[in-house]
Amino acid sequence: MTVEIGTGSHLKLDNIVSVSRNYEDVKISSDALNVMMRSRRALEELIHGNIKIYGVNTGGLGDLYNITVNPEDVARYSLDMIIDHSMGIGDYAPDDWVRATMLIRAHQLSLGYSGIRSLITERLINFLNLRITPLVPRFGSVGASGDLAPLAHIALTLLGKGFVKYQGRAMSSAEALRAAGLDELKLSYKEALSLINGTSYSAAVASLGIWDSFRLLRASLAVMALVIEASRAGTAPLSIEINSVKLHNGENEVARALTELLSDSRNANTSGRVQDPYSIRCIPQVLGSVLDAFTWSLRNVLNEVNSVSDNPVIIGNGVFSTCHFHGQYIAISTDLLNMSLVVLGNLIERQVTQLLRREINGANNYLANGPWRVGLMLTQYTAAALAAKLRESSVPSTVQNIPTSGFQEDVNSMSANSAIKLHEINSLIMQLISILAYVSYSVISANNACAGCGKATTRIYDTIGKYISSAQTHNEAVTRLMGSIDELSGFIELRVSP
Repeated sequence: MTVEIGTGSHLKLDNIVSVSRNYEDVKISSDALNVMMRSRRALEELIHGNIKIYGVNTGGLGDLYNITVNPEDVARYSLDMIIDHSMGIGDYAPDDWVRATMLIRAHQLSLGYSGIRSLITERLINFLNLRITPLVPRFGSVGASGDLAPLAHIALTLLGKGFVKYQGRAMSSAEALRAAGLDELKLSYKEALSLINGTSYSAAVASLGIWDSFRLLRASLAVMALVIEASRAGTAPLSIEINSVKLHNGENEVARALTELLSDSRNANTSGRVQDPYSIRCIPQVLGSVLDAFTWSLRNVLNEVNSVSDNPVIIGNGVFSTCHFHGQYIAISTDLLNMSLVVLGNLIERQVTQLLRREINGANNYLANGPWRVGLMLTQYTAAALAAKLRESSVPSTVQNIPTSGFQEDVNSMSANSAIKLHEINSLIMQLISILAYVSYSVISANNACAGCGKATTRIYDTIGKYISSAQTHNEAVTRLMGSIDELSGFIELRVSP
């Protein structure tokens, strides 16, 4: 299946994943080619008038915007502009981040408001379809004026400069272009600016992080159904009917999923406790709020993906300065999701702790089976360390504004930092889910080996057992379970409306 971009197309999350991770081909719509052509003609007419157009007949960017030059000079020095912006530092960004960035940048440019030639977008599509992936340092964007540093590294490779990964190895872009039969691209006025003056890197990293977060949310809910089985907890606080008096969509969706998973459980409601601890009883409220935060974040990020992100923009026959390169929507959205996932991590750590209590597990403290044994005590230690690490990561990026380019670019979003942090948090959450799965499975095994589990939770239990059946240490078991996330997430269907 080929993913279409441009006017009339709307990139969805699965489109971004299919191109960036599954190497689906990309094409540009014919309507997009037409609107880009009209936009370019309008810009060409405007430059003949006595009007100063940023990035077209101004020689500098940012604080240097007042320098007036000929458009031909801007085109002549386009390569210098790209080289000047090719900063950044750190390990190279993963291939899927870079491919998603190229897809989103191509889509945003093909909406026809940038005044660039269509061959610029077509070259980005060439790179995607030929699987030429620029090498881009992970850090360096402040999330305003576009993601200048990472996008400059991508732009550089379109011109036959810089380095790429092609046919399984790193090489110079010039070498890859020759091998792929592509000419080195020559830029005209405004095109260098349009290649780097967007939120595409932040939006790409955020989109892939959100996709992974949703997978983790579903997997965590599947394991939490097993927590109910292991703790023999009451299901009334988790029911659809009880939660329907609250007006939160996420809460009701979590209640529905848990009710369906536990409908035929014979373990639930047998503990004799009047009320269960919050970490068990309040799953719909806590995890539901995380789900609602996810929905809000997803909507904002996809809106940004499908929006014009450039400056200046061509609308009709006029050119207008904008702030469409600013990543504030992405930054606030990923910051909220980051903090919400930390709440999820805290919830998981508390559930691990509760399951190791004799009063909750119905067996022994820590599941220790002798006076000299500590059982699963160290699983909680590890969960505590991960939860602490999560809390360290919960400080929002968007409040860390540091001005750049003198007094001109004085409010920056730090959206790229926030989006990158989302992936780091996802990794910690995956580890915590694996610990909870192991502890839940162990508690059930110590009692009745899921004899009283419902049909759905039995399948979840058996899935976990499949991964850890031959593990010799707790560490080995938990590490193996990190590979079960996709399978566990498949037990849960959550209806979200971005």
